[in-house]
Amino acid sequence: MGTSLTRRSFVKWGSATAGAAALVGFTGCAPASEAEKESGAPASEAKGEWKTGACMNNCSCGSSRCLLKVYVEDGVPLKIRTDEQDEDTIEVPQRRACPRGRAQISNMTSPARIKYPMKRKGWSPDNPNGEMRGKDEWERISWDEALDYIAAEMKKAYDAYGNRSILAAAYNDIGDTYFDPVICLLNEMGGAVHHDMGTVSLGSWPLPELFMTGGMLNAPDALAVSESDLHFHFGNNWMANKGGNTTYQLDYAREQGGKIIIVDPWLNQTVQAVADEWVAIRPGTDTAFCIGMMYHQIENNLYDQEFLDTYCVGFDAEHMPEGAPVEDNFKDYVLGTYDGEPKTPEWAEAICGIPADTIRRLAEEIHATEKVDFFAGQSTTKIPAGEMFAQAFYTLAMMHGGLGKPGTYASWVGLHEGMSGAPYCTAGDTSNGAGLNPVNPLTPPSVMSTPDWSKIEDPSSWERIDHTECWISILNGEYGRDIWPGGKKPLDIHVIYSGGYQNSLNSLPNANAAIEVFRKVDFVWGANPFFDPSRQYCDIVLPVATWWEKGNLAWTNNSETVYWADRIMEPLYESKPESYVAEELAKRLNVDPKAVNTMTDAERTYSSLAGATYMTDHDTMKYAPLFTITQEDIDELGVEGTPQEGVMTVAEFKEKGCYKTKRSFGDKLTNYPYKAFFADPQANPLATSTGKFEIYCPMLSGYVNSVGFSTISPIAKWQIGDPEQGQGTQTDEYPLLLWTPHSLRRAHTVNDNVASLREAFPQECFMSEVDASERGIKNGDLVLMTSPYGKVLRPAKVLPTLVPGSVALQDGAWIQIDEATGIDIGGDPNILQAPKSSGEASQSWTGTLVQVEKYTGDIKLDPDKNRPIVMPVGVE
Repeated sequence: MGTSLTRRSFVKWGSATAGAAALVGFTGCAPASEAEKESGAPASEAKGEWKTGACMNNCSCGSSRCLLKVYVEDGVPLKIRTDEQDEDTIEVPQRRACPRGRAQISNMTSPARIKYPMKRKGWSPDNPNGEMRGKDEWERISWDEALDYIAAEMKKAYDAYGNRSILAAAYNDIGDTYFDPVICLLNEMGGAVHHDMGTVSLGSWPLPELFMTGGMLNAPDALAVSESDLHFHFGNNWMANKGGNTTYQLDYAREQGGKIIIVDPWLNQTVQAVADEWVAIRPGTDTAFCIGMMYHQIENNLYDQEFLDTYCVGFDAEHMPEGAPVEDNFKDYVLGTYDGEPKTPEWAEAICGIPADTIRRLAEEIHATEKVDFFAGQSTTKIPAGEMFAQAFYTLAMMHGGLGKPGTYASWVGLHEGMSGAPYCTAGDTSNGAGLNPVNPLTPPSVMSTPDWSKIEDPSSWERIDHTECWISILNGEYGRDIWPGGKKPLDIHVIYSGGYQNSLNSLPNANAAIEVFRKVDFVWGANPFFDPSRQYCDIVLPVATWWEKGNLAWTNNSETVYWADRIMEPLYESKPESYVAEELAKRLNVDPKAVNTMTDAERTYSSLAGATYMTDHDTMKYAPLFTITQEDIDELGVEGTPQEGVMTVAEFKEKGCYKTKRSFGDKLTNYPYKAFFADPQANPLATSTGKFEIYCPMLSGYVNSVGFSTISPIAKWQIGDPEQGQGTQTDEYPLLLWTPHSLRRAHTVNDNVASLREAFPQECFMSEVDASERGIKNGDLVLMTSPYGKVLRPAKVLPTLVPGSVALQDGAWIQIDEATGIDIGGDPNILQAPKSSGEASQSWTGTLVQVEKYTGDIKLDPDKNRPIVMPVGVE
């Protein structure tokens, strides 16, 4: 193999391959050379080396990214293994990759790679022919031609329309600048508008946690959670979402005697693997379910009154904050004292579909269990008025009592390792040190990424579109709400930059409107490794290098692990890093290149190592340097620096590929949320307005209501947040509720170009046997999914384990529009999703109204594994 496949022949062969599956077969059965046979080494390892490859899949917002070891020969990655160096224990688990990580060779070398700069044939500076975006043929151009065109069009827009005419459809201004230094260039030129207001992955959780508990990303660690006797989880499918150690750790907690109950519309993979009980619920109705349980607890005195009196405000009339209306207390709302509607289990059953007797039984079981781990997935608040469920969730946990004691927790993060405000270890800063975005100097984004008008002196300084209504706002020429100071804000976008690994045309709701936006504006350019849907609707695309082609730095997106990333291979075809794009455009736009890429590659490597730290004590939040860096290490990099002492040498780190936090039961890193407050609430008040847990939380409702996307109460209530979305709003035309679980095939949209994953995890319309039978649909039939916003064609997956009245389409599939009918045959649920912002500008993913019917049209839909990946027509 080493003598027959050079990197040059590999690239030449790769440009002609018909699909990603071919690569797997080609490398899997390559013959050994005579020299390899004589050496005694494994045939495929005689001349190559194992390197550490970054797994940059965003597995459900900062969860367990894992270790990849890549065997490389003559610059060609041939196979992957994962973490197998240390013994796998619950205290220091291996970081083993899931199918998405193990498919990274097929991803990185996919035929979907953009090979060289390209221009649409129908585009010219004088006549963009925007209506042909997504339909036109392409032609190959040089890097200089492409950069000249882009610089000229950017300058034209800035000069004619100003900095607010540019949409940066890329990751945000500050936190991800190493990923995309083009953002630094835009900031230096005067900034751009970003679609980053509100939340996407986090739903409506951040502000309720902040205002009700004073915390942020507060969760028990995997060792602490094993102390719980009951794990009561809402919307948990960690096996598909995170793909790391979280399910293993939850299963260990079950082995220690903890019972696991999971509330979900689907008997999903995690329920099947580790749960003791599945509670089937209608999508988006967890609020009513919780309130029904709390009614039964109140009626039967099944709650901790002492805890509520000592640690909380707002539960009953006797414990309302000074000046608050007494009738607004939570207990009287549940009992119906003032509105005449007791929120009984029967009332809840009519909404959520869970039998009233089950609601009572579960309420009693929660009360009877001393140590309860309450968890709710991020998607549970991706509903209209999602803050209401967050409030109900925390209130249920507060009524149980004991928050702050070992074994009793309430968290939407789940486990400390996946995402935490206090990581156990972290890599050094590798950002570009970019200045603030002049269009919105209130960045960097924070948990309050919506406008806090009480702190903004000049409302015109706010310029950020929310994710959900982004496309319809651009089409309408305005965004926001009438209650904002000055009313809705004008919006006039002329240029779109689609880069920074962001596939926003595919990833945001109302994707048909996104296509219309991309075809409407004057100029669209993209930079990405892959020809994904966002790049397919551009005028000019640039091929950028993947992480495997950059590498050479320490990185982390995991609270317990720091990884090393080798440069696995040289950039394929004509790919170049984003830093090259930013610097070359800067030269053409009279911007200092050093301002857009402030560190050399060597300096960035050093910074990632020298700034890495590990936590020594969770109570004191002390950190120390992680790596020992010698003068020889510094000299080898050719940078200025200072030697330091750590717990691991740079050489050992690179050899192992990662540093894993060394844990043991009862150590100083154990995280018990609210521990100090529980021990002494007077000496250690919470960072809330009252210093206590706030069941009645006017700070939350006041802020959310001032934004204007929905109106919520200071206490948890069941309300239909939008008259056209969610349970209780179904119509004869659209009688089903759509929800969008994650798939092991993709990490959001990443990996949808991998044929082996397409084969293993086809994109299907999940529907219940009840709904399928009513429509004459059988398993495998083609069905047309329709909403007011678009149509999707998919095979049906008829399940006995799905709640009737709902259908699911897993998130992230790449759009592929059949232009004759306007139907998406790729299976992206965002074609169907309602563009409805809610609360703190979160996305209401769950509850879009749809209809599903057996398809009788003329489109012939091949299985996903056989359906060709969309390639640029007109070029080799």
